Amino acid sequence: MRYPATIRRAIGGDANSLTALMRSSTAYVGHYAQILASYEVTPAQIAKDEVFVVEHEIGILGFYSLVTAPVAELDLLFVSDAAQGKSVGKFLFQHMCAHAQVIGATKVLIVSHPPSVGFYQRMGARITGTKPSSASVPWDRPVLHMWL
Repeated sequence: MRYPATIRRAIGGDANSLTALMRSSTAYVGHYAQILASYEVTPAQIAKDEVFVVEHEIGILGFYSLVTAPVAELDLLFVSDAAQGKSVGKFLFQHMCAHAQVIGATKVLIVSHPPSVGFYQRMGARITGTKPSSASVPWDRPVLHMWL
């Protein structure tokens, strides 16, 4: 990380900021944009899942959401465009792995946005399959696992 930042558990009041950060991501442009158009991070999701944010004095730089049942699954991981290339994603991913271990997981399932698969591989995750397209996500997505 190139500047000091901290990770904290998200609170319900973060929901709108996390949704805005997610929807502003240039990783989801073109035909990928449709998947985020109606999706939002809600206070209920923050209360139910393991949601953490990384923040700096300028605000929230990124976040992740880890679903823990029935298996540990990385549901969301977003880094603001302004914080790209500053190891924020790596910082979040490493925190997610450590937190998953604390809650008893031995591996984490990741159904990846296709352009993000290289990031997860660099973090140590391995491709284990493909999730076929569906009505809500009209393209195949790589399935990876991160063994902890």
